[in-house]
Amino acid sequence: MEQPVVPGDGPLWRIARHVGMYSVGTAVSLSSSFVLVLVYATQFSAREFGIVATGQVISLASITVARLGLNSGMFRFLAEHHAEGNARAADQAVRTNFAACFLSSGLVTLAMVGGWAIIGAGRSADIQLSGYLIALNVVLSAPGEMASFALRAKQLSAPYVALMSATAILTTTSTIAFVLIFHVGALAVFASAVTANGLMSVAGLIMVRNHLRLDGFSAQQLRQSFRFGIPQVPALLADWVMQFSDRLFLTRFAGLAQAGVYSLGYRIGLIEQQILGTATTAAWDPFILAEYRAAEGLKSIARVATYFAILGMALALFISASAPVLLIVIHARLEYQAATSVVFLIALASFFATMQHMFGAPLSIRLRPELGLIFRGLGAGVNIALNFALIPTFGMFGAAWSTVATYGFTVLITIAVCRRMMPIPYEYGKLLLVVTGGVAVQLVVMLAQSSGIFVLTALSPAWSLILLAAWLMVTGAFSMGELRSIVRRLRSVTAS
Repeated sequence: MEQPVVPGDGPLWRIARHVGMYSVGTAVSLSSSFVLVLVYATQFSAREFGIVATGQVISLASITVARLGLNSGMFRFLAEHHAEGNARAADQAVRTNFAACFLSSGLVTLAMVGGWAIIGAGRSADIQLSGYLIALNVVLSAPGEMASFALRAKQLSAPYVALMSATAILTTTSTIAFVLIFHVGALAVFASAVTANGLMSVAGLIMVRNHLRLDGFSAQQLRQSFRFGIPQVPALLADWVMQFSDRLFLTRFAGLAQAGVYSLGYRIGLIEQQILGTATTAAWDPFILAEYRAAEGLKSIARVATYFAILGMALALFISASAPVLLIVIHARLEYQAATSVVFLIALASFFATMQHMFGAPLSIRLRPELGLIFRGLGAGVNIALNFALIPTFGMFGAAWSTVATYGFTVLITIAVCRRMMPIPYEYGKLLLVVTGGVAVQLVVMLAQSSGIFVLTALSPAWSLILLAAWLMVTGAFSMGELRSIVRRLRSVTAS
């Protein structure tokens, strides 16, 4: 029987090396998330965490508007200039977009401060201060964010990981200090964001200082970035709707306490995105832009997508099975136990979001960001409709199912359109088997957890992965030949 071909020194291993480096940063981010979950679940009431979640939703929307898509525009063209070895154009792309982004973010901060001075009048001192900190974070985080995009576009994975890891560690330690030492409650989250992002923006500017001379700004680069990036703003706002608007619906229809419980479950499920989505997004776009012109480039892109899907589904199962054990270990408040019931759904939605990004490769290659806007706009519309339909009756379960259905919908429409743009031979049959197997194993995990047998629940992170692996082998979605080829290559890479 013919063994499947696994590239050796080719594109698969090139992206694997970058993902491996990004995974170091992901491990730091995951550790930080674990510590923050511990703090939130033990130190904040569900209502307090609901307030935090609402403030973070507002912060994300503000930052999205303030950036004007300039980070995405710089990334797209800097990656291409760097691949071509065009240092002059790369310098112009960085300095032009840095300056424009900092200016736009500063204006948004001023507008937010002025608006909050009116809207926040009469509220308690800590709430007023939280509003001003959210506004200040918009401009202070801009240089650090732009620096991270620049490093990733140039595939400088080590400096990128160092910058992002330092930000995560500083944010976590600051939050702990504000909560446990200064006892400032929900205000700690916003104060730590300002502290960490301000300091890391300085570090980011130092990392990309070679690009930041005070001459050579390019109107052409700015126009290119706006053309590519401006359509990303409503698209990112659509993403915001799909990911975060359910918190606002929950607050309105179910109260802050249930919004807080759901937010904790969402945060645990979002570990899927932190591990798979972040690493994939960081490595995927430079990979496809460098690979699609190669003779076997489209096949390589498709094969990488299948491997990512397998890893993503395994991760979603592991997170879901581990969630009840996690809350027991950290001695979370009893009111947060219900959060485990939505973890798999959120992880599955994050999995679909990652796959949608991968299926949307032709949009970046063909410079058709407006189609991405349409996909995400439709998804946002579906999400709002489902939130209205499900949350008033089913509360946080309605919110979770709305999120899953929304991202499933965006995957389907992305596939339908992008297949016509560029015939990347994604292995749809195998991908369907991966999803089917993951959902089936999750049902078994739920039965084990509902049985009340602690041993079954405690060991479910291990046996759920064994069941998934058996399913993939039996159905042919993954083979022993592929596994042996990958193991051999990993050994040779490690030895060299």
